[in-house]
Amino acid sequence: MGVVYLTGVSGVGKTTVGVELRRRGYLVYDVDADRLARWFSNTTGAEVSMPAERDGTWFAENTYRLPLETVRRIATEAGERTAFITGAVGNENEIWDLFAKVVCLTVDAATLEHRLVQRGAFGSTPAELERVLHWHTRADTDNAGYGAHLISATTPPTNLAAQVLNALHPEH
Repeated sequence: MGVVYLTGVSGVGKTTVGVELRRRGYLVYDVDADRLARWFSNTTGAEVSMPAERDGTWFAENTYRLPLETVRRIATEAGERTAFITGAVGNENEIWDLFAKVVCLTVDAATLEHRLVQRGAFGSTPAELERVLHWHTRADTDNAGYGAHLISATTPPTNLAAQVLNALHPEH
């Protein structure tokens, strides 16, 4: 199959589904946990560190990017096996065509807000929660417009992983 991009806004369950897919024997890479993506200055192109305190200006000046060469390396390592890259990055327009399939997990705004507040990671502070909820308003439409297969992420992770796998082979 090749490399599948499992995406969606922060808090939809990408990492959780990735853990379940890994448990089932698939190669799974997480852009955050595996440090595949990094922050880069939009002005200089240089890699930058994400500060503990960040505001809208900082996000406007920097982009979380997954380098093209990283996706290509994973595709080579995977060979004929199906591999997943889970995450969301700001340069999806540059990497989209490198994937055999793109699956986008989606939830309603109330569920997303509840998940983000509960997890205590990115998106749980008031400013980041507002930012993620704003991204959420357009993410599904944007991803569907690019050809992603949208899946509601409101079922348990084992069921959701099965839905992701079924999306890879719709003829079955």
